[in-house]
Amino acid sequence: MLYQLFSLGASAKRGFGLDVMRAAAILIVVDAHATIALGQYYDGAFWHFLLPDGVELFFVLSGFLIGGILIRTYEKNGRFDRGLLLNFWTRRWFRTLPNYYLVLGGLVLLALLRAWRSGMHHTLPPALTLAKYALFLQNFATYIPDFFSETWSLAIEEWSYITLPLVLLILHAALGNYWSHRRIVLAMILTIILGTNLMRIVIALQTPISAGELGFRGIVLTRLDAISYGVLAAYVKQYVPVMWANARLNRQLLIAGLVLTGLVAFSSSIFIIGYYYEWGLTPAYVLYKRTLYFPAIGLSMALLMPYMDNWRTATGLWARFGIARAITHVSLISYSMYLLNLTPIMVNGLERIPTTSLAAGWAKVIVFWVLVLVSSTLLFKFFERPVTALRERLSSKEPTQLTNERIMTVRRSGDRMSE
Repeated sequence: MLYQLFSLGASAKRGFGLDVMRAAAILIVVDAHATIALGQYYDGAFWHFLLPDGVELFFVLSGFLIGGILIRTYEKNGRFDRGLLLNFWTRRWFRTLPNYYLVLGGLVLLALLRAWRSGMHHTLPPALTLAKYALFLQNFATYIPDFFSETWSLAIEEWSYITLPLVLLILHAALGNYWSHRRIVLAMILTIILGTNLMRIVIALQTPISAGELGFRGIVLTRLDAISYGVLAAYVKQYVPVMWANARLNRQLLIAGLVLTGLVAFSSSIFIIGYYYEWGLTPAYVLYKRTLYFPAIGLSMALLMPYMDNWRTATGLWARFGIARAITHVSLISYSMYLLNLTPIMVNGLERIPTTSLAAGWAKVIVFWVLVLVSSTLLFKFFERPVTALRERLSSKEPTQLTNERIMTVRRSGDRMSE
């Protein structure tokens, strides 16, 4: 009975490599938040310093998937107009907004209920600030308030879903009669990447070094390029399929991507920051974290995409002991885990319980993981997936991946190139 309750019945069409990336991203994020339960007893772990930023991995993966849909839609229809734009937005928002508004509304009601029971004033932000959360404006031009703060990354994604197709719409209207679709898509990607990086550099140079660098990571206007590095990978897949299917090249890019991602992560870790102070490199480090860090981490993670996208099924050890099933399960519930783990479960629940010893802290960590996995599974199964399915009635289905026959043809061609 419990198996039926928590079983999700994943589709056989899912790509296992992308599931591994998505599961890794959310596990890294939740692991970082789990350390809060240890309180003063958490003294860091060196391997944490080598882990990539899970949120940035989400950005690249999301950009690859969404960018692929956008590019295939453009190529299939031979145009990009207002109707296709609205259909794109409808499908994206049915996927992300219902879950978000449900959790946001629940947090507001919980705060009001606690205030009513205690007879004290609630701890919610001002009404105008709270209203910004409904439109993903909570961190549009400034750092996010101290309420449901993890949604800074979701706001960046939502605004990226708005700006990317809008830029494509404008470029197609202006240049569709003169440029090929391939050139217009590349122009869309470069407009977002180069434009955002230029703006970030200008703002970084105008902001005192003493102001630090963390705000740049979580502000929409300085991160509009966040998913575009994944879109760039989708561009290569669409227009250079033989190279994308080259098995030898994919392995080389995977190794390079893992090494570079680890180096970029370590270069900005807490472990190395102290040395920057000793070496007098603090101003250079702050400028780096405001500017070059973001394209560096995005491009390094984009190098992982060819190998992971071509990893279609789980084999060997991955297929044993339920490992593949667990990875796919975590991948499916990753968005619900993202919304539930920090503010709803940790901040409003476990963090209120004192951590009196290391043993108590680890007990809280275990309870935290159980609550996150169980509640996220239930939220996905009984709300997120059914509501997402409604979009099939209200929007047109978008072009899917290449057919299996086409994929195998391209792969065989790519394998011959690598020999």
